[in-house]
Amino acid sequence: MNPAGVRRRIGALLAAAVLVTGLAACGSDEDTTSGATDSSDVAAGAYPVTVSGKFGDATIDAQPVRALPLSPQDADILLSLGIVPIAMPTDQQNLAATGGTGIFPWEEEALGGERPEQLQLQNAASAAEKIAALEPDVIVSTGFWGLDQATYDQLSAQVPVVHFDSKANGEPWQDSTRKVAQALGIPGKADEVIAAAEAKAADARAADPQFAGKTYNALIGDLGGGQMAVLASDERGIGQFVSSLGLVLAPYATTLPVDADGRGMVSYENLGDLDADVVFVVTRTDDMGDYTKFEAWNGLPAVQRGSVVQLARTSGLPNALGFPSALSLSWATDQVVPTISTALAAE
Repeated sequence: MNPAGVRRRIGALLAAAVLVTGLAACGSDEDTTSGATDSSDVAAGAYPVTVSGKFGDATIDAQPVRALPLSPQDADILLSLGIVPIAMPTDQQNLAATGGTGIFPWEEEALGGERPEQLQLQNAASAAEKIAALEPDVIVSTGFWGLDQATYDQLSAQVPVVHFDSKANGEPWQDSTRKVAQALGIPGKADEVIAAAEAKAADARAADPQFAGKTYNALIGDLGGGQMAVLASDERGIGQFVSSLGLVLAPYATTLPVDADGRGMVSYENLGDLDADVVFVVTRTDDMGDYTKFEAWNGLPAVQRGSVVQLARTSGLPNALGFPSALSLSWATDQVVPTISTALAAE
């Protein structure tokens, strides 16, 4: 990329000639444009545009050229819309899940040969200078937990911040995609990528009719203190994805008190209540030791017959499903559907 050619103060608009030059220099053989959409794709009358947000509305006066995401999920949304971010946000969690690269497999595919710099970001306030140095003209933060009112006020004083209406990762991924696309002047592109991702799940469901009505449970992790976090709602993340394939959350899980993230708690001694046609389990690595140490887990009929689908954090699958985008769900469909088929075929 050619950041030197477009250096300027945050919030200042590029001259038209610089915009054309920047887009030409950032082009690639992929259907992506670094930091911005091709101006020919921008809807007529798209600007100025205002999008809502919990901490304040964001008004964008002209087509953004340098888009900066504050979470991997936000990077996914930009990439799904054909835009290469000016930097890829990383934190300790996603660095651990990606072997230190900060780039998940589905992002790797979308980026092709491009390698934006990393923005190491535990919270936006602590990285304010790094963000300023990147000189974005729009910040995307629909999935960043570190955005609060004070941080929003600090950032939005310099550049529009397109963010969530309720909480980070709190709206359907389709709504977040549409909001970002609206801010970028390409609402039609959002409809395309959403339709493609949903069609892929529908095709998988049609190709595997044996999924319909099969029950599932999902164990998310050991919280210590005698408690295991499990999926208790099919409205978010893993549950939304698996249910879209035709499976249904097992009845016992739906009786559990559920938190804002769709999780319930089960005591170690009650793990035996989590039997289902297929059991999903999130692990730190390929090692299942965090679960096999429990007698109640080993006694589950699903475990004994091999009807378990492992989602290791080091594979990226928990991130792909728990922080969904059109890009990550399309990739996850290819990865997970065959493992579900295998699990249901186990005897």
